[in-house]
Amino acid sequence: MTAAGFITAARGAPLPVSGGLGDTLAGLGASCLEVLNLEQPRAVRAAHMAYLAAGARVLRTNTAAASPEGLDRWRMHDEAFIVCYMAAEHAVECARAAAAETGIDRRVLGVARVESRVRQLGFLSLDRVEAAARTMAAGLAGGGADAIVVEINQDHARLAAAIDGVRRGMADAGRSLPVLLTLRYDPMFAPPHRDRVTDDLARAAAAAAGLGIAALGIANADLADGWAATLRAVARAYPGALQVETSPASSDLTEVLDDPFLAPRLALVGGGASPNDTARLCARLASRQGRQDDSARPPAANDRIAVPARRPKGRS
Repeated sequence: MTAAGFITAARGAPLPVSGGLGDTLAGLGASCLEVLNLEQPRAVRAAHMAYLAAGARVLRTNTAAASPEGLDRWRMHDEAFIVCYMAAEHAVECARAAAAETGIDRRVLGVARVESRVRQLGFLSLDRVEAAARTMAAGLAGGGADAIVVEINQDHARLAAAIDGVRRGMADAGRSLPVLLTLRYDPMFAPPHRDRVTDDLARAAAAAAGLGIAALGIANADLADGWAATLRAVARAYPGALQVETSPASSDLTEVLDDPFLAPRLALVGGGASPNDTARLCARLASRQGRQDDSARPPAANDRIAVPARRPKGRS
């Protein structure tokens, strides 16, 4: 299956995505998890393997704070490319090894979280947003990622700049990959009133619909309970595949999985803080798929079938 095809094939039967690496790598005492891609590669690969063993079909790279601005705090601005490259290489090596051992296809999702503003400088110019996305995408694509997810706030101009930067970065690496989008709500653009949040994210989703995005989601950690309604509004503005980040016990996840409008469009579902969370999520998805299979199977010989009663002729 091609890199682009796995997202399309997963619609309606969403693939479980690995969660965060903070808890898994906490024992190393690192202040910056992304530096571990260079300094502790075995530990990073072991964390990925733990998620694969728990049932993850898609691995997220260890690059949540690997943008040039994100690494500035550790005086590693210029190392953003190699940090992303090595992060993708570690995840790809684990995914390919697991696929060869189990015969089950595994994929790698390169995470490009792009800041729109930083504490020292305020809002970044569009050129800097594009440059950061380009650097990260070049590293992630060069390292072998199967797709790239851009995480950016709802500002339309910066969203477009980040997507453009990612495509330029992939061109630098000589690869063309699916580009996914995760919208993060930034309250600096407006007070975080629920209706305003939903409206702003829906407008951003409509803007992204014309940018060739393979799948879209929202960063649910930025929202209060009840984010399923926000996702529904976003899905009305964006007609493509959807991705969901959530804890496995979320009541909103239940609502999304049971929603006839949202469920057929789900391609990726992930979240949680540990492989245990991923295992619980996999069990939940498998149970749902089992119920769907049971409802679709033909009735067995001993199944009772309710036959609607026919009205006698001549009676109203």
